[in-house]
Amino acid sequence: MADRPFRVAVIGAGMSGLYMAEMLQRRRDAQFTVYEKAGEIGGTWRDNSYPGLFVDVLSRQYEFLFQPNYDWSRKYAPRAEIFAYMKKVARARGWYKHIRFNTEIVAASFDAATGQWRLKTASGETDVVDFFVVATGFLAKPLLPDIPGRDDFAGRSFHSARWDHSVPQDGSLRWGVIGAGCSGIQITEALAWKNVNVTQFVRRPQWIHIRENPRATWWERLKLRLPGQYAKKQAELWDFIIEGDAWRLKPGPQRAAMEKEYRSYLDVIRDPVLKQKLTPTYHLGCTRIPKSDQNYYLAVQRPNVTIESRKIERIVPEGVALADGKVVPLDVLVYATGFDTHAYMRPMEVTGLGGVSIAEVWKDNVFSYGGVGVPGFPNMFLLYGPFAPLNNVPVPLGLEQEIGFILKLMDEARARGAAVAPSRAATERFRAKMRDAFPGTVWVGCKNWYSDTEGTPILWPLRQDEHRDFLAQVRVEDLDFVPHG
Repeated sequence: MADRPFRVAVIGAGMSGLYMAEMLQRRRDAQFTVYEKAGEIGGTWRDNSYPGLFVDVLSRQYEFLFQPNYDWSRKYAPRAEIFAYMKKVARARGWYKHIRFNTEIVAASFDAATGQWRLKTASGETDVVDFFVVATGFLAKPLLPDIPGRDDFAGRSFHSARWDHSVPQDGSLRWGVIGAGCSGIQITEALAWKNVNVTQFVRRPQWIHIRENPRATWWERLKLRLPGQYAKKQAELWDFIIEGDAWRLKPGPQRAAMEKEYRSYLDVIRDPVLKQKLTPTYHLGCTRIPKSDQNYYLAVQRPNVTIESRKIERIVPEGVALADGKVVPLDVLVYATGFDTHAYMRPMEVTGLGGVSIAEVWKDNVFSYGGVGVPGFPNMFLLYGPFAPLNNVPVPLGLEQEIGFILKLMDEARARGAAVAPSRAATERFRAKMRDAFPGTVWVGCKNWYSDTEGTPILWPLRQDEHRDFLAQVRVEDLDFVPHG
């Protein structure tokens, strides 16, 4: 393989898949195709278009490192702006010519005789590649709640990631929002300020970050264009984020101060009963923190908003029936209930060495080596797989570190005329290192979507520089090489 261009299939054209496309495009020895089951790029920013959606990190924290955007309109950009930026960069960098849209990969199997992956599309087409890169993300498969009677509802109902834009938001309909995570908070807040009659069903109140979202001034945009200013500001931003998020990793005064600040946001609620309904009973940071830019706590005190904390018994044709027998009448029901975050590429049928499937390997819990590899699946690499740094490393930095490591693995495999995967022993050592690092972090002690069935969070629990250093070099002793013809 080293004496010919190598072929790569990238599955998914979201942020991760596009970043991989850029890095492969820079290689003269790589030929690649990005397979995207939808008709446009964007991943979660394409699929999610609900009202109130904006990026929950600083806009400049969510840029391709090789394509700065000096013109974000706000400190935290709205969804439409993020989506437009991604499409603009894709056109400018020439990625579209490498993407096969409306083409879903339904099966992928490793051929040990050739050291290649054989792919099959939903329409029955096939492809053979040297490397298989999974960039399907973890916010791709909408999760609907297991509530009896879901199909009985007589009104309009949909998941937040499948927003029905034909439903009017003019106050003429009674809306219900099930869920109090990031999407549920943003949707309820947006509908509230539009004078929509909305009931939010809150099973567990969340910590919410109430923050201002000012418009960028012309001077701020101009200053970024001055020689050396963008690089300086980005370096300052990374340092600020790394130090500012240190409270997530270890207890201390910073963590206590953060929780005190977040608790103070609730003080704007005048009704003590409502305040109690919305006060979290677990420590700050254990779950993903929803962000509010129009003050959710003020929005839910409007007369057109009801917070319902009683248990849902079932869905009935006219609305939502609660455990005490009360029925909340509704015309529209939104499931802001998140995603199957541990699905990754599934239900795609992926088969590795010995005919073993990824579904079998992950039947109890998902895992990986370094967030990028799985033992028994040579030349298959994940982007933001299990144990990726979801909360404490900015996405562009995390992707650059992961992709740099994957390209090194590809080069190592080609040089040896073999396929490469992490060994089981190395993967178990890595998992043990992760488990040992979690005590003292904010992610333990409550139920969250990060954790596996044993309660272990499946994310990176260490500092950003440790993530960078771990992926900076290939440890040959951690790898299995599978020779091929």
